[in-house]
Amino acid sequence: MADGGTEHAPTLMDRITASFPSLTNAERRAARALLARYPSMGLDTVGLFAERAGVSGPTVLRFIAKLGFSGYAEFRRALREEMEAMQEFPLTRPSQASGGASDIEPLGEKLAATIADTLAMCQGADAARFLDLVRDERRIVYLLGGDFTEAAARHLEFHLRKMRPRVVLLDHDLVRRADVLADLRRNDVLIAFDIRRYQRDTVATLRLARGRGAKTVLFTDQWMSDGAEFADLAFRTRVDGPSRWDSLVGMIALVEVLAQKLDERVWPNARKRIEVIESQRAALQAGAVLAPRPEEGGAEGD
Repeated sequence: MADGGTEHAPTLMDRITASFPSLTNAERRAARALLARYPSMGLDTVGLFAERAGVSGPTVLRFIAKLGFSGYAEFRRALREEMEAMQEFPLTRPSQASGGASDIEPLGEKLAATIADTLAMCQGADAARFLDLVRDERRIVYLLGGDFTEAAARHLEFHLRKMRPRVVLLDHDLVRRADVLADLRRNDVLIAFDIRRYQRDTVATLRLARGRGAKTVLFTDQWMSDGAEFADLAFRTRVDGPSRWDSLVGMIALVEVLAQKLDERVWPNARKRIEVIESQRAALQAGAVLAPRPEEGGAEGD
């Protein structure tokens, strides 16, 4: 999709996903195995790749050919280049010119394209599964943001806590997080956010939650965090933008869309909850106005 004049090159993940209709059953096993352990499995030898996928070496090579590569070496080279992109940060990333200081329209067009690309990567079936998970009030929903993605996690937490009870935003402090996760139950939901310069503690939290029997959801970038291996659902979002800095505009747009879809499904119950919230907010605000400050109270000893 164009981003204001620049075409986003498809990632290997895009190419693998697009290839599925043309794959044989054995080749699809190879593709699914690679996606489950992406990208590390692609750096294995053909023999080890085949062994882990439960297919033959020639099947792996046919699968790689259908991705458009002339051979396994070219595939591994492309994978290594993509892994380098996954590790980029502002000091290593060139900035793209976006016009003069007052010329903001081209930048806006590129950010709009980032949103469009992100929403195009979201599968309707995955969105429906996500909504079924978070609308079930028997489940506690835990959310975890990263250093940069905390804003997206808080944005989703804000919407969820208005529409349903038992929504918990996990702390960055690992000791506090461990205390809270002691209450994690089978079939509760953990929603984590992790983009490039991926955080080991986020991946570890997903692994822990999966091991406890929780349902796990990951919002990540177009390359995919290693946390995808432990996610029941993984939503890819485009984060590379026209500047040195990654952008959350696509991720937050996806959060907005999913929150809107949830609202459409649960509004009768959510409305009652919001009415209670609003009445309690009014009571708290009135109490804050009416309650005297300590220095305004009666005489000492009253």
